[in-house]
Amino acid sequence: MQLESNRTEISQRKFVMDEERSFFSRSHADVVVGLWAGAQLGLSGDAIKIYAASVMEAGVSVPGGRGGFDKLAHDLSPLKIDIDGLRSRYSQAMASYRVGNA
Repeated sequence: MQLESNRTEISQRKFVMDEERSFFSRSHADVVVGLWAGAQLGLSGDAIKIYAASVMEAGVSVPGGRGGFDKLAHDLSPLKIDIDGLRSRYSQAMASYRVGNA
């Protein structure tokens, strides 16, 4: 019985760690891609940092973590930025966070 209890506890801890990693990876991607998008929108200096922070806040505030992506897609739509290119930037940013923090 103790072995089963230990397995359950380990499984729960792994789930929490995976969720935390996913959260931080997505938040990192929101900031990185937000900085790029801010430059595309003509922002610079503190304004670009504030914009990137607002993208991260949007990601955190929406269940599932897609708020940042959705905000960027909406904000960049007048510039005709390809949505697949935006997805690719997110994938690269998330991968770089996982590799850097493995």
